[in-house]
Amino acid sequence: MILYCYGEPCPLRDDCYRHTQPSRGRDAFGSVPYDAVRATCDHFYSNVPSEALVRETAYYLWQRSGCPAGRSTEHWDAAYLSLCQSSGRKVSR
Repeated sequence: MILYCYGEPCPLRDDCYRHTQPSRGRDAFGSVPYDAVRATCDHFYSNVPSEALVRETAYYLWQRSGCPAGRSTEHWDAAYLSLCQSSGRKVSR
């Protein structure tokens, strides 16, 4: 079960799915679960897309656009951006 994390003082919040994609109607943590002493969070769930997922998504985008040569960076960037947006991750350009 993914719980909503308030996360405002948490340095991991921008990279944590529980902060960027809160689920309405689900329970919330009573307090911020980030442990400043250990600099960790036992409930951290990364919203950073894995390289394998970006690669697979870029491949499908490449196929969908007709398999053009020399546009791998364009497809990789589009795949990464799409995956970040779907998880609520903020992307600086």
